[in-house]
Amino acid sequence: MNYTPIQSILVMPRRLRIEFDPVKLADLQESIRKNGLMHPLVVRSDNGHTVLVAGERRLRAIKDLWYLGDELRFDNKPVAMGVVPTITLGELDELSATECELEENIRRADLTWQENASALERLHQLRLRQDPQHTIGDTAREVYGVDKNVPLEKLGSGYALVKETIAVASHLGDTEVAGAKTAREAFKILVRKEDARKNAALASSIGASFGKHSHTLLLTDSTEWMLKDCPQSSFDVIVTDPPYGIDAQSFGDGAGRLVGIKHEYDDSTSEFWQLMRKAAAGISRVAKMESHLYICCDIDQFHFLKHLFSTIGDWNVFRTPLINYKRDAGRVPLPEHGPRRCYETIFYAFRGGKTCTAIYPDVIETRGDENRGHGAQKPVELFANLLRRSCRPGDRILDPFCGTGTIFEAAHGMKCIATGVEIENVYYGIAAQRIMELE
Repeated sequence: MNYTPIQSILVMPRRLRIEFDPVKLADLQESIRKNGLMHPLVVRSDNGHTVLVAGERRLRAIKDLWYLGDELRFDNKPVAMGVVPTITLGELDELSATECELEENIRRADLTWQENASALERLHQLRLRQDPQHTIGDTAREVYGVDKNVPLEKLGSGYALVKETIAVASHLGDTEVAGAKTAREAFKILVRKEDARKNAALASSIGASFGKHSHTLLLTDSTEWMLKDCPQSSFDVIVTDPPYGIDAQSFGDGAGRLVGIKHEYDDSTSEFWQLMRKAAAGISRVAKMESHLYICCDIDQFHFLKHLFSTIGDWNVFRTPLINYKRDAGRVPLPEHGPRRCYETIFYAFRGGKTCTAIYPDVIETRGDENRGHGAQKPVELFANLLRRSCRPGDRILDPFCGTGTIFEAAHGMKCIATGVEIENVYYGIAAQRIMELE
């Protein structure tokens, strides 16, 4: 550490930060007056000159202090007027030296966009090494010299520009990207290339043609199949409608819509818990490490599912259920006492970094399809809505309790590849017929 004459410190022209907030500068000046200078200025040697690397605001505040006749203190000791504590890049540790070097480069206005992109990416990676929770938004705030708590909207298009510039920095080895006139143009080229790559991967995953033959229907116990026979990490999204554990076998005819249709399986709570414990282990085995999960369920069983999947398979469970509002619902459990049942709940969980395609409401409005002979058949409209939130063409979908095959019609419309598993012969046959009807 040295004491350098202030008049010998060269501040390079054409630095990005050419304006300083006078209020913040006055605050810094007052802080230095009361508490002393906390950190020395950072300089480097350049052809016999001492060039300022970091600390221009401190330098200005110190000059103002002396102009007003105040004393400068550093390390609890007075500093002679006309000199300031300085440290060279070579005296700093690796992270600090990199930080100062980047601060100098980021402030330069004569960089090409390619040089600026490299500097921004290095700055962002440096901040991540210092703080793993650091975001690109934080980097953008730093570049534009605003407080970390300032909303990103205040930066206008600046945030998007920083984000795009950092994105293209790692692709400067691509001559087409590097040859763009601006960082924004380079980003558009990068997006086009990424779309082309995804489309090629999609074509490869779907095969030469996509049709009813793309889907798979199995007649077996899905819990055993998921645990033993299905390859691990096979599916991007799982959407299913298992038994509800609400003694549905004792229900009536659904206000006349389900005449002659009964729940043949044991729908007791104890059977449901036993089934879902086994199913949860299987689902966690066959779902990819980045995947989404939707389970139609009764509200009384939602918290059981929430606890179950929170403790198995690294699932992040959404705190509240999605709601399926059935516009044409007809069941009235207690005709003389209660309201019409118009909604059901849906359990949602995600795994890894898989994101949704967009932000959708947590209430879904649907109408029932023509019933094909299953007392708990879900409309295609519902499953299509759930898939639209999580899927892209070519994704692999599983419904381990597929019933009459709603999943096939919903997945087919999105060019997703569906696998459905059903244990009952009658429903398996109905699902097979539904696949044959696909175009």
